[in-house]
Amino acid sequence: MKHTLMPWERGVVFRHGKLVEVLDPGRHRRSFRHQVRYLDVRPRSQTPGWQDIPTSDGVLIRVTLVLVWAISDPAQHVQAAATPEVELHLATQIALRTAVLTRAHDEVDPARQAIAAEILAAVAPRAADLGIDLREVAVRDVVMPTELRKAALAELLARSEARASLERARGETAALRTLLNAARLAEDHPALLQLRALQSANTVVVERNR
Repeated sequence: MKHTLMPWERGVVFRHGKLVEVLDPGRHRRSFRHQVRYLDVRPRSQTPGWQDIPTSDGVLIRVTLVLVWAISDPAQHVQAAATPEVELHLATQIALRTAVLTRAHDEVDPARQAIAAEILAAVAPRAADLGIDLREVAVRDVVMPTELRKAALAELLARSEARASLERARGETAALRTLLNAARLAEDHPALLQLRALQSANTVVVERNR
């Protein structure tokens, strides 16, 4: 029998139930007694289902991950588990739960990169046992309960209003300081008031003559 493997494929060959070899890309001829299992070794992205996890302060949050991995050892991948992808998913979910349980709810989102690094370090050995090269882990979504999201929005609005009030108060203070300085200057130099009045009168005359 002829077997043609594409550049992104590997063929795991069994004969009478025993592993014989791993075929590289190209054309191969094997007898009908050989069974060939084709595997795609290109990198792939996987998004395991979301998981509701309690934080260290008892808040239940929803977290989703993105994994990037590829088959690194085709023979190991075929023999290590009946469903290697399911095993990888289970290992990452356990590692995610462990990482979140050690943090308060308001610490999870800012610590996305740290959590991803912890999961990668924890799961990579198990992935290698499955013939998988786990290349990247990313925390995609961190969803808080509705009540906390509303509270966070209210806090954000309150902060914005406080900043706006502070800017208004600063403007009013600056205006009052300017008036106070002008009053002091007029008090110390009365002639300035006469000069100002004369300047205003000249301005009016000029405007009328136009």
